[in-house]
Amino acid sequence: MLRKATVGLLLAALAGACGGGSPAPPEEDPAADATTTTAAPGQAPADSAATAPSEPGTAAAPGPAAPGATTTAPGPAAAPGVTTTTGIDSVADPAAVPTTVPAGPLSPLTGLPVPDAARLDRMALAVKIDNHWNARPQSGILEGEAIVELVVESGITRFIALFHHSDTEWVGPIRSGRPTDWTVVRPLNGALAISGAQPWVTRLITRNGVPLIGDMGPPLTHRWGQRRAPHNLYLNTFEARRVAEGRDLDQTPPEPLFNWGPLQAELGSIATYIFFDWTDTMDATWIWDGRAGRYLRFIGEERHNWHRQQGDETEQIWANNLIVLRAERYRACPPSGSGSCVPAWKTTGSGEAMAFANGRYAEGTWERTDETEWFTLRDAAGQEMPIPPGRSWIMIYPENADIDLH
Repeated sequence: MLRKATVGLLLAALAGACGGGSPAPPEEDPAADATTTTAAPGQAPADSAATAPSEPGTAAAPGPAAPGATTTAPGPAAAPGVTTTTGIDSVADPAAVPTTVPAGPLSPLTGLPVPDAARLDRMALAVKIDNHWNARPQSGILEGEAIVELVVESGITRFIALFHHSDTEWVGPIRSGRPTDWTVVRPLNGALAISGAQPWVTRLITRNGVPLIGDMGPPLTHRWGQRRAPHNLYLNTFEARRVAEGRDLDQTPPEPLFNWGPLQAELGSIATYIFFDWTDTMDATWIWDGRAGRYLRFIGEERHNWHRQQGDETEQIWANNLIVLRAERYRACPPSGSGSCVPAWKTTGSGEAMAFANGRYAEGTWERTDETEWFTLRDAAGQEMPIPPGRSWIMIYPENADIDLH
């Protein structure tokens, strides 16, 4: 359900700009993470994978530098053409933000130019990321090009970080696979890196054409001593690509995520403050930073930060585009009855969709016939919806959960 937020609701949701904390969500069901695709160091697990070797060095994540400004609680929404003081900066009419598609070899995951065209000729790598309270701030997740977010046990979300032309020595904490993961990675021709999974889940993923990389130990994975398991396992994507090369995986690059172009938002569709009421134990708020041309993420009453390596100075998580794919939740269970049931999402057919960019939003639908094709977004007229180039945060969002705008 989409509704316009009241100032009072947003004051409560965004009070974290002034400090404060939220109660830690409950731990996920341990049984859901039982047994894994681990192997001895240097030996590939049977269900593993990733991509071709990459050049030394880490590719920088696309987009502008972090503004470093503190966000305060919002005031009334601005009418088009009116400048609004937000505490981040003065945000002019969002429609004035440039949205032209640049020339040159473009990343299929961002629509932005890539300095080294050779990095485009390789497969994508998807990394399952922990989002429990004890896993924050995460490391390395914005070194990649896009993020997918979806709910697992106890109402907590996890991420799938997508790396194609970029890499990092530290990304995580990584966590276990779930039944919906393969439906996200399969159309990208990617490999999925996870900490492990129940045997019936790993079989489901690999039998549907998604190779897995498990916890193989250094130099691929390592545990960070300053955090407790299971929230302390990190992956090196450079090494993951070497593992993939050793398995002779298909290196076909992914197709473009979206139809890159200016968002066709209606006048008055202001979305500078967006509150996502994921579940009873999880919510997230995104605030538009017009100066930098991106949305900043909050969890509960606090900034949601990340760092490039463990212990480094943190930056706030951001995205240029927020993509919402409303989906039906169901409970997936092991066919043999051996193992535990876990939440899953129906990602074929069609459903409601929203796209947020440049401080505005557009409504439409998503559709796909089966899990081998990526989601197609369509506007109210049935035309394919353009999405501005940039980092996209893609949410497989509960179909009955609220989205509050201001």
